[in-house]
Amino acid sequence: MQLTGHNYIAGVASAEGAETFFSVDPRNKETADLPFHSATAAEVDRAVAAAGAAFAEIRNYSSEQIANFLDEIADQIEALGDDLLHSADRETGLGLPRLTGERVRTTGQFRAFATLLRDGAYLRPIINSEQPEQPSIRQMQFPVGPVAIFAASNFPFAFAVAGGDTASALAAGCPVVVKAHPGHPATSEMFAQALSAAAAAKGFPAGTFSMLQGDGIDVGQWLVANDGIEAVGFTGSLRGGRAIYDAAARRPRPVPVYAEMGSVNPVVITQAALAERAEDIADGLVASITMGTGQFCTNPGLVLLQDSPAAQDFIAAVTEKMSAAPAGVLLNQTIAAGLESAVGQTTASPDISVLTGGEAVADSDFFCFSNTVMRTSAAAIRADDRLQVEHFGPVTLFVVCEDADDLRTTVDALEGNLTSTIHAEANELENISDLLHQLREKAGRVIWNGFPTGVAVVHAMQHGGPYPATTAPGTTSVGMNAIYRFMRPIAFQNVPDALLPDPLKDANPLGIMRLVDDVYTDGAV
Repeated sequence: MQLTGHNYIAGVASAEGAETFFSVDPRNKETADLPFHSATAAEVDRAVAAAGAAFAEIRNYSSEQIANFLDEIADQIEALGDDLLHSADRETGLGLPRLTGERVRTTGQFRAFATLLRDGAYLRPIINSEQPEQPSIRQMQFPVGPVAIFAASNFPFAFAVAGGDTASALAAGCPVVVKAHPGHPATSEMFAQALSAAAAAKGFPAGTFSMLQGDGIDVGQWLVANDGIEAVGFTGSLRGGRAIYDAAARRPRPVPVYAEMGSVNPVVITQAALAERAEDIADGLVASITMGTGQFCTNPGLVLLQDSPAAQDFIAAVTEKMSAAPAGVLLNQTIAAGLESAVGQTTASPDISVLTGGEAVADSDFFCFSNTVMRTSAAAIRADDRLQVEHFGPVTLFVVCEDADDLRTTVDALEGNLTSTIHAEANELENISDLLHQLREKAGRVIWNGFPTGVAVVHAMQHGGPYPATTAPGTTSVGMNAIYRFMRPIAFQNVPDALLPDPLKDANPLGIMRLVDDVYTDGAV
């Protein structure tokens, strides 16, 4: 595949801007030769205008048409072959095995949404037929319109140009304008070519998909501020997500921002669990912290346990294992600098003890931060919410509580997270029920005797949580329910059957499951 370094606007390569940037191999810090052009304000406007024009046509497409398009996207991604894997490996250092698995997840997301669309029930058709003193009211879900998507750095496939946000928005019937991540611009362009080819192959309007490059904040700000954008999907840092959220709120006509902004994902370990399987928990915890060099939004960054000799031994064991684990490659200079800054701010507190690591590996040939274990008290973390900041890398903080009451008081003081985890034994179920439900209030996913890294793309998945983990805790960015971020319900009252969309007509011509007068049925009214 021939790369251009250009933006892709409605299927056409465009490079009107003079500002350029380059991709960097994080394993040797070498800069690639191809310059990538940051989009101009005019290019952003053109991409959004094309998306608006496309929506005027796509909103009338059937679910089957959109499903066929999603399947074609998956086919086009697979047709990129190993060139896609090698491109991402050069730009992220994530390694071919990890990227091979991520590609399967990426194409699987598109095909899973295609299956969802063909079933039809995702439209959530509801019919309340006319009754004495009650009109006929019928409701279903419709796409919101053009969506802006911000690609993430740590998942160059599954959360980037062709990631879950893009898949769910397109599945909803919404054209997409993606702001590519500057950490992997070549990989982003390959995906842009694949999605553009899929649109052409299935006869979709060219404005169904556009991709904009840029290594500063201007392109994203222009995109969010454009009145043609109806919703925003974001995966990244709290600082970046909040900036986009605030920009959308400042618009004369604000729009929803579905921002997933990371998490410290607290893990609670009971005394009984330590007594039964401390070694296994320590091994699993270290593996989870260091997976992907800790660059997961589900990295277990906070571990709470009650003080005891067993707890002290456990902390020592985890510290030893973290010290012995090889240092990994960070994705880019920005992440390396951000991690160094975040850890530096945390360790500046007199209430923090660094047990191992705590600093960048200065003499490394690659972007690298030492595997880090820190410790603090429950009282300290309750007194200073800055100690709950995410450290995006191989870092965790132990919070030592005086007793069970102190631990539960500390859980109450936790901020919102994507996940919360508890390690406990079967004979504790009655005693820790309240603790489990405390953790439920702090996260979107509660994990029992496991670790938060690893997110299944299934209907039941909830990848979201209370602020600051996300800006919209009632939604998910992973799984089939992610589609509803980019749809909205519309009700029709006393509208003649001939004018209703097919899913709401009396005869149910699509044969889909509907809620009719409070009963689920695929029959006619």
